[in-house]
Amino acid sequence: MPAGDPVDVRRLNCDRNGHPRLPRDGLGDVSEPLRSRPYRLTVRLEVQDHHGQRPVHFAPTPERLHLSQSARIPSRPFGERECLNLGSAQRQPDRLNPHIRRSPKAAGLGVSFDAIVERIRQRHGEDAVRRVLEGVEEAIKRDPRLTRFGALLLVANELGYLRSEVGLRSSLRIGELVGGLRSVSVVGRVLGVKGPLERGTRRMAVLRISDGTGSIDVVAWGSAADLVSSSGLRAGQAVRVVGARTREAHDGGLELHLDEGSRIEAAEHHEVPELEELVVRRFPAGAGKALDLMATVVGLSGERTYAASGKELGVRDALLSVDGALVYLSVWSNHVEGTDALEEWTDFLLTSLRQRDGELSTTPRTCVTRLSPSGPEEALGPLRVVTHRPDFGHLLTNGKSYLLARGSVPGPGAVISVRSCRFVREGRHWWLEIGDYRELQGAEVPEPEAVPLSDLRKGM
Repeated sequence: MPAGDPVDVRRLNCDRNGHPRLPRDGLGDVSEPLRSRPYRLTVRLEVQDHHGQRPVHFAPTPERLHLSQSARIPSRPFGERECLNLGSAQRQPDRLNPHIRRSPKAAGLGVSFDAIVERIRQRHGEDAVRRVLEGVEEAIKRDPRLTRFGALLLVANELGYLRSEVGLRSSLRIGELVGGLRSVSVVGRVLGVKGPLERGTRRMAVLRISDGTGSIDVVAWGSAADLVSSSGLRAGQAVRVVGARTREAHDGGLELHLDEGSRIEAAEHHEVPELEELVVRRFPAGAGKALDLMATVVGLSGERTYAASGKELGVRDALLSVDGALVYLSVWSNHVEGTDALEEWTDFLLTSLRQRDGELSTTPRTCVTRLSPSGPEEALGPLRVVTHRPDFGHLLTNGKSYLLARGSVPGPGAVISVRSCRFVREGRHWWLEIGDYRELQGAEVPEPEAVPLSDLRKGM
């Protein structure tokens, strides 16, 4: 294709990060995004906005541009000062990248862009609004990936207009984070450290932190991943992450990525909730989200093996007690350091679990932290005999779950505390084999709460 022939810009598709890809036909074997080749793409547009006609520079993602004419694309790499003339284009400020979580309510603020601007107008006047809006436009020009709401938070924080209204501080809360922020600082308590992990030819480490408003993964690459992995950080430590940027995670949430100049420092003097207050003590939780919880492992099955992608993977079934509620967990050997990472009758902190159909599974980012030994009396609590069937088995309840049991127990209505027992997996069910127990006189155990029909899931 001769240099300078017209190419319809609407065929210039972009990947999820907004990096354009050139069409294959007519331009040779071009399959890599421009960011990995010696191209420099600059866009200069004349855009009519509230402040009149002015040139604006930003990346040509389909979500930010409405392209109504074709442009001429040279068939050679762009030089340092060459520009791509896109012809007529209109900026679409409200059609932002759908992969970036933009809703302030979802981020925990409960306010909108217009509501914050109106609050600034009421508190500080029209001049303050003008300065903020100009700052928002400048911030987006400097970093096209920045959302309008994220830019508003940064600019308002720098100018000091919203610190009292929405609680903007030198460090943002995790629940306040939105997509597209740069130079972000957050304070949280470490839930776990995972890595270094191999991702293709790159190394990655993940630091999971929480501050009570939410949890987030802090991701480091390359040599930074090695530093994070060997830093000695452990669950329960308070840290401050400085100079990170927010990106969309694989599950639709957010991640913090460390850049050059980012750092992690101790934050023992900051007010951060204790570890026990930061994780789930109740089940079920929100489906589809990475789940962090403290639980007691009360049962472990034998290991099974599967062949996948030329590798042999091991998996064990674990039965967890989460504040008395019994939950199934699949533990994969490629996600944790061997399936023997868990022990029966021991409390663990488990991070980044995936929930599906009422059951849990480990993920490549799951961290397992051993906390303390436990026992049947603490993990199961008082058990009431619901039905008594010596020939088949007994049905017991602790007010949170029902249990299938074997062994000698009193008649229906009796309440016992089990001192020694073990759980055995048979098919899809766990059986409690009771050894020693003591009967609790006058104790009462309620029936578990009924599950709404809308919450019923396969395998419950």
